[in-house]
Amino acid sequence: MRFAFFDDYCHERGHHPDLLMGLGTAAGAPVYCPPSYLEGRSADRRRVEHVPVTGSRQGLASVTRRNLEASLADASARGCEVFVNLFFDENWDSLPVAPGPLRVIHALHRPAELTGELGGVNAEKTGDVRGLLKQLGEGRDLFVVHTVTGERQALDWLPRDVVVRVGWPAATAAEVRERFAAPRRVTDEEPYVLLVGEALDYKGFHHLLEAVNPGPRLRIAGNLANGEELIARRYPRARVDWEPGWITRERMHRLIEGAAVVAFPYLDEFAAHGGVSAALVQALTFGKAIVVSEPLAPQVPVSEAIMTVPTGDVRALRAAIARGMDHRAVLEDAAQDLREYVLREHTYEGHLEQMSQAVAGR
Repeated sequence: MRFAFFDDYCHERGHHPDLLMGLGTAAGAPVYCPPSYLEGRSADRRRVEHVPVTGSRQGLASVTRRNLEASLADASARGCEVFVNLFFDENWDSLPVAPGPLRVIHALHRPAELTGELGGVNAEKTGDVRGLLKQLGEGRDLFVVHTVTGERQALDWLPRDVVVRVGWPAATAAEVRERFAAPRRVTDEEPYVLLVGEALDYKGFHHLLEAVNPGPRLRIAGNLANGEELIARRYPRARVDWEPGWITRERMHRLIEGAAVVAFPYLDEFAAHGGVSAALVQALTFGKAIVVSEPLAPQVPVSEAIMTVPTGDVRALRAAIARGMDHRAVLEDAAQDLREYVLREHTYEGHLEQMSQAVAGR
């Protein structure tokens, strides 16, 4: 089945460029996105056909509509059969457009945000998203969600047979096998806890800072707003390093590989929109000791290597981190049991296979 992938999300680096390029590379499919998404990705450029489009901006739906129409026409001319719109949440007000002979799949990353009731960009839009979903659901379009919560939310508006729940893909099958087979890295570096991505409120990073104040070294792979001032004033005994700006895939992978514990103490508000934690899935592909708060518990399998703590419970978070530090080798050995789960749920190849089955079944 011949795919094409589309994303013109308003950020200069796209929504999730790894998702776009990972799927495009695995499928050998054309990708439609602004050139800025591929900055620093020379290897990806050689493996996939990139068709440049104009970057959209919030509130300028006409840009996306033009991009969609031109991309659909080009994909059809290339002999593609399935066109995947990777960010329906952002560009729904540019729909519907005539798909021609193509089957269209829309990715719903945060279904509950579509109505704008939770704020965000959709709070500024005036279109009838519920009516649009009903129209598209009665047609030939399919909708992909990534979580149980997101599936339940989507089914409030869409028929059961057009909603497909597929795990978020974060690596190729070969990469997963290589990561799980890699020998444990021995280093003189002090063990550290890792927070993946920018330190935002919904990630519970204040609780994490409190849990390591004092405690093991904490590394943040992303921005920490007003970091020095915040830590000096509120968490003077915490030892924190952060790497601001855009973190390359290679650097992020190195940080995850070296972490003793990867922590995701997210708050309840994260689960409300039905979205997936792509950072959590990324950590799962490395077979690490992981700490999650209850809102993320439905997004992970049962494993000794995955420790769940109550939301906002700093004492429990501190204890789970200490267990991860004290029993690192035991927990990383236990994480080997996650390999088959990750291969089944979180690879690009598996994602494509499940989408192909969904299209063939309807």
